[in-house]
Order: sequence, then C-alpha cells, then structure tokens
Amino acid sequence: MVGDAPLLDPLPRRPRIVRWFAARPRIGDVLVILVCTVPALVALVLAPPAYAWLGYVCTAGVAVAFWWRRSHPVVVLLIVVALAALNPISSQGTSVAMLETVFGVYAVASLTRLRTAILAYLAGEATILATAGLAVLLGLRDVLPFVLLQPTALAALALGLAVRASRARRAAVEAMIVMREERAAAAERARITAEMHDVVAHSVTVMIALAGGARTGWERHPERARSALEQLGVVGARTVDEMQRILRLLREPDGPDIAGIAASGHDVPSLASLVEEFRTAGLPVVLDEDATAGADEPALRTTVYRIVQESLTNALRYARGATRVAVRVATDGDRLVVTVTDDGVADPSAGSLGAGVGLCAMRERAAAFDGTLEAGPVASGERAPAAGWRVRATLPQRQAEHA
Repeated sequence: MVGDAPLLDPLPRRPRIVRWFAARPRIGDVLVILVCTVPALVALVLAPPAYAWLGYVCTAGVAVAFWWRRSHPVVVLLIVVALAALNPISSQGTSVAMLETVFGVYAVASLTRLRTAILAYLAGEATILATAGLAVLLGLRDVLPFVLLQPTALAALALGLAVRASRARRAAVEAMIVMREERAAAAERARITAEMHDVVAHSVTVMIALAGGARTGWERHPERARSALEQLGVVGARTVDEMQRILRLLREPDGPDIAGIAASGHDVPSLASLVEEFRTAGLPVVLDEDATAGADEPALRTTVYRIVQESLTNALRYARGATRVAVRVATDGDRLVVTVTDDGVADPSAGSLGAGVGLCAMRERAAAFDGTLEAGPVASGERAPAAGWRVRATLPQRQAEHA
C-alpha cells in the first residue's frame, strides 16, 4: 500500500455551467464573436457612417480572427484591436475596441505566460493608438482616443491570469493523483509478482520432489508412488489456477479487478494443509500452531503462510539429510513469532536452485508489518559446525493496514 505522502486537498468542483462550456469550447468562441460583432453591425445598419463598407469589412475580419483566438491568442489580439480601431463606427463612441480588447487580452492571459500576457496587452494598446492615428490621417476620426490602463482591459488581464493559474494548479493536482495511482498500481503489481514467485517456487519444488519420490518408489512401494502421483496432479492443478488468477490481474494494469487484487493472496490454505503437502513430498515436518494467532487479520495470515511456505521450500531444496523440520507459530504478547527450523546440513556443491529472492521477499513481507526476520544456520555447539537452518520472523499483530 502506498501511503508515504498525503494527497493534496481535493480540487473544488467547478459550477455546472463552467464545466458545460469547458467541454464545448467552440460555443464560447461563437458567443465571443457575436458579442464583439453584433453591436457594431447594429450600429452600421441604424446609423451608417461614411465609409460604411470599411466598417463591414472590419467587423467581418474581427469575427474571422476570433475563431483562432485559442490557437494564436497574441496574433488575434493585435488583429482584432487594429480592425476595431480602424472601423469607422468606433469614431461615434467614447471607447475604442473595448470589447475586442477585453476578450483578446483575456485569451492571451489565460493561455500564455505572465510576461507574454503583459507584453501582448501593451502591444495591443500600442496597436490601437497606431491604428487610431492612421484613422485620424484618413479622416475617419477627429482625435486620438485614450486607451492606456483601461479598467476593463486590466480586469480582463487579471481574470485571465487567475484562470490560467487555476488551470495550472488543477493540472498539477491531476498529474499528482495520476502519479500516485500509478505508483500504487506498480506497488500492487510488485506484490502480485511476489505472490507469483511464492506460488511457482513452492509448487515446482514440491512437484519435483513428488515426481522423484514416485520414480524411486515405483517398484518397491507402488502404493506410495501412486499416492505421490495423485498429490502431484493436485498440486499441479492448484498451481495452474493460482497462476491464471495472478496473471489475469497482471494483464490488466489500467483497469484491474479491484476485488481480485484485494483478495489476491488472502485466500491461502491452512498451514496444516501446507505442512501435509510437504510431508507427502518427503519432508519430515511437524507443526505447532496457535490457532488464534492473527485470526482476525487476513493480510497477517497471508504473510505467515508465505514465510512458512518459502522456508519449507528452501528446506526441501537444501536441507540434506534432515530428520525434523519444526514449524512453530506462537503469540508473544502483541507480537506473532514464526519459526521454521530444520536439522539438515547444507550441501555446498548444490548451489542455489532459485532466483535468490526468497529471503529478500520474506524480509520485505515482515518489514511491511514493521516486523523483523532473521535467517541463518543453527550452531549445535561451540566447536561443532553449523547444523540446520532457522528462519525466525517477528510480526506485530493488529497491523492489517500495512497490507
């Protein structure tokens, strides 16, 4: 479970009307075009000035330019304010390109960086002055308008910057949430991979031992050989089922079966059945189990089961000549102690039959419960060589949240 850092505060839910327009941006573009062109068209129709044709051309140019305000906000701002200032109808009002400036500046501020937005705003004001000066020379205006520091334009600039900052924060939080989900999924897949290692390592080792026992005892003890072969089939079928379940979860990283993940590994058999399996494979195992240990914690029971399973698998592989393998699960105060001890002697020439991750996996399982795991040879005396191997795990109980 990934829980090393808290998630950021949940994002505030935007109003429904805002979400509706955000999902349909072109509707907003059409509304902007209508707001900026309809008043000019009405004025051209009701009180046509001199050079009315130029007014219609400028109005049409504003409408066309605003269609690209999202992809080219700076260029569109300069074009629309120039056309609006050149429009003869602007000489009849007290303001020049007010609506065009408001929507153009807002688009620039909400879609570009702060520095670009400020420079674009200043360039737009300069463009209005330059175009208005040209209109004065052409006789379309009498005087230059006052355009600097218009309250509406400054408000549009501030609003656009606020919207951009909010959008950036929302994107950052969404990216953080996605990253946390990916990390949690990766951790879950790693846990499932560890389950796969346990299943394969245990089952294949038991199946090899059962097959070997059946082969050597076929002539002298046919009944034992038949029993070993039957057990071999049971272990093989169960292994296939477990591998299919785990692989099914690993194949669906984008849409995993949450119920399957939550239950994966927590439906393990009892320790008694596990021990009986190893006895059938020829390992002399005895079990001393406190039935109440970890009874209310599925994840803890799973951890205990996997540690015992891995320990017995290693004993079956490496403990040569073992006459006793003792498994003990007991409660010591608020801690659960799991001990697996064998009296076999390791064969140095045998080498490692596994991937070398068994002990690491057991230590990680114990660490997930803030527990410890010790593994090493058991000394039979001060001058005697090491005889046997012991695995001892200490796990705090009541820690199911670590699973």
